[in-house]
Amino acid sequence: MNLLTLLASANKFRFSQFSQYRLHWIVAFIAIAPLVFVGCTTRRPTTVTLSSGSNISAYARIGEQIQASAATIDLVVEDEKDSQGSQQNLQRLLEEKVDFALVQLDVASEAMKAGDVAAVAILTEEYAHIVGRKSDNIKTLADLEGKKINIGPPASGINFTATRLFDSTNLQIRPFTDSGLGHSLQAFTNPNSGLDGLVYVGPLKASDEVREKLALVGDVTFVPLSESFINYLTLQFPESYRKAYIPQGTYRAFPPFPSEDILTISTGGALLTRPNVSREKVALMTWAIFANSRQFASFYPKLAADNGSVNLYEGLLYIHPAAMRTYRDGDPRIAWLRYIQENKPLQAASIMLISTTTIGFLLQGWRKRKTEKFLVGHRQAIADLRQAAEENPQEALKEIESLKQSYRLMLIEGNLAPDLYQQIEGMNEVFIEQCRMEINRQQDRDLNKIIGGLTEVQQWQGHNTPWMMEHLRQCQEIYREMLLKGHLDFPTYLNLYQMQLLLDILTSRPQPATERA
Repeated sequence: MNLLTLLASANKFRFSQFSQYRLHWIVAFIAIAPLVFVGCTTRRPTTVTLSSGSNISAYARIGEQIQASAATIDLVVEDEKDSQGSQQNLQRLLEEKVDFALVQLDVASEAMKAGDVAAVAILTEEYAHIVGRKSDNIKTLADLEGKKINIGPPASGINFTATRLFDSTNLQIRPFTDSGLGHSLQAFTNPNSGLDGLVYVGPLKASDEVREKLALVGDVTFVPLSESFINYLTLQFPESYRKAYIPQGTYRAFPPFPSEDILTISTGGALLTRPNVSREKVALMTWAIFANSRQFASFYPKLAADNGSVNLYEGLLYIHPAAMRTYRDGDPRIAWLRYIQENKPLQAASIMLISTTTIGFLLQGWRKRKTEKFLVGHRQAIADLRQAAEENPQEALKEIESLKQSYRLMLIEGNLAPDLYQQIEGMNEVFIEQCRMEINRQQDRDLNKIIGGLTEVQQWQGHNTPWMMEHLRQCQEIYREMLLKGHLDFPTYLNLYQMQLLLDILTSRPQPATERA
């Protein structure tokens, strides 16, 4: 590779143009580092609190399913299972003692209207069971006039619904409350308890104890509600109640109990939260339920149907925004991906960042390869000049100085990267020093030859004139060559030339007779 080829190839590459891509490395690091940090950081499970119900209640079973579903996404749900029911659950939620609570929609209606609570999902359909004794010939709601009726624990949803039902009629009953659902059922099954009826509000067959007690007691019957009374309730409380049936054979298959479909009302059993609860917690809880919706089908049979998960929120009027967003968008743990999908400017910026960073990486590699190729070419040029310097170091020195000047112009014009120029300059300086040392050695050698030759001529003067003439001619050739190589300056050359002429005269002058004798 000659010098002209090397310079021509160097002009093709404007290395300084690629220095701007160093910025992309920095931008890429800033963009990726937080993601790497987050990815490498151990995520601690999120913990929420729940108020469901007592151990034998349907709410307790629903609470257990909530805990199991939440565990699938590393969400820890703490539940004491010591609540009497919906009213106590709602009070705990309003007092910020828990993050979530299972509450009947009729119990939560006013708080939801006031914006104090918001719904996450409907998890069950709760039916009003009004039970009387056959022996008392109780067949309609009017037959309960003056009877002693167990209307459930004071802080339960059963108590709330039963009180509203009887307050909506002109019936006068003797209400009886107990400390818990288990005690209420035990008292009713005792013929000597003095209880004539029982009100239970809950999912169909969701509570094992309720199912067993009602199926085992023979002297019981379900009391249906009239169409007119149901119409009145659904018009007065449209957000709370709707017409429903307790199907024949729900609690015993043979003989069937009830023996026929029982007309009644139902209300939704919902998971509620407060508006000020962390959106992340609400979204995670919603996703845990939504992703495992079929697991709640035993409490809410509609969830077992195809696309049944829509029944978790269909018809809800006061749903939490984070829950609604989760139903619409899916898993909140990948919310950043949806944010990018919805943010067009961010998409464009991301594409530009990725594209320019990729191009920067590629050009950086290309630049490195070209730099290495350029250095290989320059090393070859130095090697060629080093061979030439063995014969003519002065000419090699001129060549390397010319090459240095060319590189300096390339640097000024921006056609050569500063770091590459520094590498080349270091190589050039080493070679220049070698050339100068070789020039000095050749000068010393040639001068020694001249001095030695002149000394020999003086020693042999008058003895061998032809040999001395030839020797003087050789000396003349040496210092002429030194002049041409630049090893001698012109004044020194003239002095040597004059000395040669003087020696020529001395050697060619005839010797005296005495000397010849």
